[in-house]
Amino acid sequence: MSALFLRPRSIETWRKLAATSHQARYARLLDQAQSYADYLPPAEHPSDSITYIGMAVANLGLAYVLSQEPHYLEIARRWINVALGYPSWGKERMPDHDLDAAWLLFGLSLGYDWLKDDLPLEERHALRDKLHHQGICLFEFAVETEGQWWSSAYWQNHNWICYVGLATTAYALKHEYPETKQWSDRALANFQTVLPLMPDDGSDYEGPLYWRYGFIWFLIYADLVQQEEAIDLHDSDFLRGAGDFRLYLSAPNLINTANFGDCHDRRSSHSAAINHRLASLYDLGHIQAFTDEFHSNGEWLREGREGLVKPGVLPEAVLEFLWYNPNVAHQPLDTRSLVQAYPDMGLVSSRTSWHADATFLAFKCGSPTGHKAWSAGQAYNRLRDWQTISAGHAHPDENGFILVQGEDYLVVDEGYSRAKSSKHHSTILVDGQGQYHEGGYNAFRELGPEWGGRLEGSFNLGSSSYMRGEAARAYHPDLGLRQFTRQVLFLDGDLVVIYDTLRANHNRRFDWQLQLDEAPQVVDDQTFSVHAGKSTMHVHIAQPADFQYTQHEEEITANPTSAKPDWIIRRMQYALTIAPPEPTQATSFLVALNLAEFAVTSVNAKRGHVLQASRDNTHILTAFADQCDGIWSADIETDASWLSYTLTDDKIQKLLVGEATNLWIKQQLWLSADVPIQVAYGLDDSDVNRSKADSSDVDSSNTDGSDTGTAHYHWKIQTTSATFVSLRLPQRPAHIHLNGSPVQAHYNDDLSLLRLAIPAGESEVICHV
Repeated sequence: MSALFLRPRSIETWRKLAATSHQARYARLLDQAQSYADYLPPAEHPSDSITYIGMAVANLGLAYVLSQEPHYLEIARRWINVALGYPSWGKERMPDHDLDAAWLLFGLSLGYDWLKDDLPLEERHALRDKLHHQGICLFEFAVETEGQWWSSAYWQNHNWICYVGLATTAYALKHEYPETKQWSDRALANFQTVLPLMPDDGSDYEGPLYWRYGFIWFLIYADLVQQEEAIDLHDSDFLRGAGDFRLYLSAPNLINTANFGDCHDRRSSHSAAINHRLASLYDLGHIQAFTDEFHSNGEWLREGREGLVKPGVLPEAVLEFLWYNPNVAHQPLDTRSLVQAYPDMGLVSSRTSWHADATFLAFKCGSPTGHKAWSAGQAYNRLRDWQTISAGHAHPDENGFILVQGEDYLVVDEGYSRAKSSKHHSTILVDGQGQYHEGGYNAFRELGPEWGGRLEGSFNLGSSSYMRGEAARAYHPDLGLRQFTRQVLFLDGDLVVIYDTLRANHNRRFDWQLQLDEAPQVVDDQTFSVHAGKSTMHVHIAQPADFQYTQHEEEITANPTSAKPDWIIRRMQYALTIAPPEPTQATSFLVALNLAEFAVTSVNAKRGHVLQASRDNTHILTAFADQCDGIWSADIETDASWLSYTLTDDKIQKLLVGEATNLWIKQQLWLSADVPIQVAYGLDDSDVNRSKADSSDVDSSNTDGSDTGTAHYHWKIQTTSATFVSLRLPQRPAHIHLNGSPVQAHYNDDLSLLRLAIPAGESEVICHV
């Protein structure tokens, strides 16, 4: 037995692990293998995907290798014989040339390698010859269609899956058919090209569901090629960051998702096998922790029963066993930042905590396939006259967002759709038109590099965050849209304030959309209420002052796979649409999503736009500049582009301000800088996730041993160049730490200002008084 894909350990060692550290994973494997005893695929190829056959044989093969129980061998033989009886692998979609063939090549090649010595000679030869035939079909198709479909569609899961299937078969048959080395060489060349082209931040434009379906094949191939060729592909920022990318696309309960892109549902998007592999490779204790928790609470079994992505997570039992590393120490999720930006995809994920009752917002504005892929794909297309970009699972959703409180979806995305349309996303329509070439399955076909949105900035302190996207280039040039800037303030999950600036060459109708699971209710002439589960959200329209609104509902349908033409997913979605009463060349929308029963009012301002949200003794002020002339109201004077601050008992507890060189609040100078900077301030850092190193560096006592008091101040500063900054502190500080190291700084007692030098980039200043 050659032990393909098992080489890191001997069979005897694997069997010892099955009886010790891997016992629970081994039990899962045997349960999954036993499940195949109760049914067989139909004798005649169905009008449906047969990918599950490959994974069935792989699970049965490993169950037999480890247990030596003939029962599993007999079941495997029955499944193999069904697959051998199909004249083609795949029926409705590209027979022999796509996913069905690739999945079966992968699973049955492992089965052949692991079981061939125990198969009757006739069955062994039949399986060998079938694998050889199917491999030839897939290889020749890859060569013949290079530049046209998956063979060179580097950012498509079809590319990754098909080349892994081909490589696995090549390695399984290399001693009997030496020409299969061409197959494994081609697969290696593909992945050595593809992997460096993937986003360095670990993101995937296809969204959380197709991440679960497609990303695993990178891990399979990297493991396989390391064992077979001693080539290590694991030193990859893309692979290293992928686990956190999927984590940050999780809603508060970690099961639901921010379902950007084509998603069959809002849950089918995790994988225990992927998580265990990434945790083992990169020592991700927080990923291992919640994955093991899902084993304990039955989430993986629920997902296996209910998940709509096939074959699903249960057939990954073989990989869970092989990739599980019990030596990865658990780390709590509370050590992770509450906000994470993925600039390649143009995604910002923000939450109030890592608890199941948190509030979560995900915002997206980027290029159709992510910035790196969109640029590199266009370059390959021009260099070789190829079509490398296939973005059918992406949506025209720039400047869109999803808002979830606990398990309640307050602002939603449509998930899978047959016709991709911006009218199904919480973004803007211009004269009724959305983004890109909407209306078909692939809204991005044959578009040039001039198209796309971009994430222009993100900033946060603890669970309050700011994000900004620019999406004018996502719309057809004939519309003459010159600006669509969306700014979002997510303030501790209590308030979401959205400010949109739109400008066109000619008068246009601008429709501001909010996508919902239920129809909104009218409260008054400026306010609507939205109910979702246990949660209520009030939508306050501050601008335009005069507007028209409409509500409509629409059934959204999709056929997730052409391999099963009669499978249609249906769901109803509601939209609240706001528009100025007449077409206009320029307009703005200022909308507050109120989740905490604040009283929201507009504040008169000489410059900019100011909102106040009040409840009991807490007041939150948010403000946005019009252009470059700053913000000027009774309480605020600044050249900033935006700001927010929270007062409790007339004391500022938290402040965020962007692109400012000066800030005055209530006649007091709070900030002065040599260049425009972003600044966040917290009176108490108890709600801020700081590293252990930062915490250990802060000395809470004076040098004489006396207590310095209870107050400490946390500043976060973002600047593109080194600068001097003055920060308001009510008392002379006892200790100052800049980026974890003690520093000296000048303090002006008259003005209550601390002056210090700040390096370029992002810095933290911690002051004890």
